[in-house]
Amino acid sequence: MYQNRICKSCEPCRARKVRCIVSREDPSRCTHCIKRDERCEFKQARRRFKPQPQRAPLGEPSLSSLAHGSREYNAGQATPGLAPLFVDQLIDSQPFQGVLHDEVHVLRSQENEVCSSNLAFFSEKKIQSLTQKLGNSRLKELVDGIEAVIEDRVTARGATSISPVTFKKPLSSTRISLQLTRAYVDVYFKRIHPMYPFLDRQSFEETAFSATLAQTLESTPAFSALYHAVLALGCQYHEGGSFDPGKGKAWKFFQMSLGLMVDILVPRESLLSLQALTAMSIFAMNTCCLQIDETLIMEAARMAHALRYHRAICSEEQQVWCLRTFWVIYGMEKQLAFLNRENSLIADYNVGCPIPETPEASFGSYNWFLSSIRFARITSQAYELLFSITATQSSTETYYTRIDHVHERLEKWRLTVPAGFRPGESCSPQTFIEPVSKMVALQTHYSYHSMVIALARLTLQIGSDDGARQDDSRRSLMASARRIIELTQYIDKAPHTPLFILAIMPLVALFLLFDFIINNPTHSETKTNLAMLDIVSGHFALVEHASNGSLPCSLVSEFAHIARQHVRDVNGGRGPGEIMDAPLTTTQRPFRGHIKTGSDIVSNAQLPVALEHNTPDNQRPHVELSVEFEPHKHTENVGEPADNLYYPAMDASFDFGSDPLLPGIDLRTLFGSVMPSGFDSPEDASNFGGIMPTPPT
Repeated sequence: MYQNRICKSCEPCRARKVRCIVSREDPSRCTHCIKRDERCEFKQARRRFKPQPQRAPLGEPSLSSLAHGSREYNAGQATPGLAPLFVDQLIDSQPFQGVLHDEVHVLRSQENEVCSSNLAFFSEKKIQSLTQKLGNSRLKELVDGIEAVIEDRVTARGATSISPVTFKKPLSSTRISLQLTRAYVDVYFKRIHPMYPFLDRQSFEETAFSATLAQTLESTPAFSALYHAVLALGCQYHEGGSFDPGKGKAWKFFQMSLGLMVDILVPRESLLSLQALTAMSIFAMNTCCLQIDETLIMEAARMAHALRYHRAICSEEQQVWCLRTFWVIYGMEKQLAFLNRENSLIADYNVGCPIPETPEASFGSYNWFLSSIRFARITSQAYELLFSITATQSSTETYYTRIDHVHERLEKWRLTVPAGFRPGESCSPQTFIEPVSKMVALQTHYSYHSMVIALARLTLQIGSDDGARQDDSRRSLMASARRIIELTQYIDKAPHTPLFILAIMPLVALFLLFDFIINNPTHSETKTNLAMLDIVSGHFALVEHASNGSLPCSLVSEFAHIARQHVRDVNGGRGPGEIMDAPLTTTQRPFRGHIKTGSDIVSNAQLPVALEHNTPDNQRPHVELSVEFEPHKHTENVGEPADNLYYPAMDASFDFGSDPLLPGIDLRTLFGSVMPSGFDSPEDASNFGGIMPTPPT
């Protein structure tokens, strides 16, 4: 049985490829046709659709859902006030099909999926839609090229120079002088410990600098792994780091820790073993061993649970360090799970240990340690309420209620951050001078904008109207993307910089602004967005230069070239420079933030290196960057070009059904490394909890 459906866009808007907004005063016409005094005609869709069953809120299932096993389930036995899970339906109703998420792909993933990873962006249908707008196949060729690079790096095929990650102990340890050892340990406690305060410096140094160190390293594998992981982390700040596994002095220390994994995991769990895993997990957050970060953090979370640290069951003399170690792992594991589109291994409903005082993790009035834990809890709740399999079965009204709840918690968290570090507000230049406070500030800002983007994208996908909620979401997406790019000037292009800061968030911002430009080539904001694409391209060019070409970031700059050419084509052959120099009309408004545009603001000497070299003189945008962050404020009753900012949930050229969700690919592994070959078989990896890469299908 089929039903007919009227197109959501009128014929004039479909012809102009603009967003069709129905007038509230006259629902039979759209705002564009009213302004132009044109005939507004909504025709019937060219295909027929199966009738969609009406979704009921969680806890209020329809009779048909009980009879046929539809999305929301309550079997009449659920306790009032408790939301049923999808697994209950699978167990009791036994439907023929389940909900398949995250099928195995290297680059592209399944259609109609909204997930917690902001990098899950493109799909085949989205590529087709953008290709149709561009009028050429450059985007598809670019994505195919990136996919080929990812396959080569993950599966160790092709002409790759990346060394495989192994868990074999080196034949001999790397010997260094006592003076250099002290330097590595000192920089660890100055640069790493304030962000992850889980290690007792006095106790560690007493053992590390004792006369019996050699015997301790031989007899205590857990301390040996911790000791070498600390040296590896400190060595990165003395030019010993590398973007690739198996290279650099820091990796030699880290390889010793990897070789002791069996000795850490097989015996009975201990605080020392857990601290060794924690230090190794911090090192694995960088680019040189991305493919094993999940393994290490998951094993650390499992061990913390086995030790019952989440219930504060530990000895009195070591309790404070047990608690510190648990909460460090809590924050790291929650962030990784959210980025990887997975549920957390740490059950929040079973955590009962207090958060200890950590004065070394405070920066003025900013208690970074407590703030990061609070944010980790928000990500955990956001995944459960919005991105889990059960959450995807919710009605639109339920989704909106939950999104508002997470938004409220996020805003409360933001307001607890002191003004000097608070995302979305003026940021003190002194915050980015001292290295540790700079990393804390970047992590705070990027974590906040990552969640804002996830919530905004989800809002746009589930919304069927074009009201204030959707408009605010579009504005939030663009504002967050711009702020992410502006902060790239403070990122150290170095091996010790976590991948989340170095590449993931800048790449998210690039994808967002690219989509905005392609869908709004004549919009007044496109002028600034093109400039921002050039800036982030410059950032990735510097990353590739710092890595001596091992990170293929130059591929990313092609997005900026495609966007600029599209704007030129749409505007009748005028180059981006000519478009940018065109005066704003009375219906246009400049961006009300800390990005200023205009021909009299800055000289070309202030532009990024990649922009300076790759862009002709007559096409260079003039952009001023400052550290004064003014929150984006939506202006009411302004002209049409500024108001009608279009960001597609799914392109209107393709009719896929009602309320399609955003499809995606995960480009996170573009900056990863190879993690096979360390074992003789996949079973060897599973014996200690490791992961083996799955070839693409």
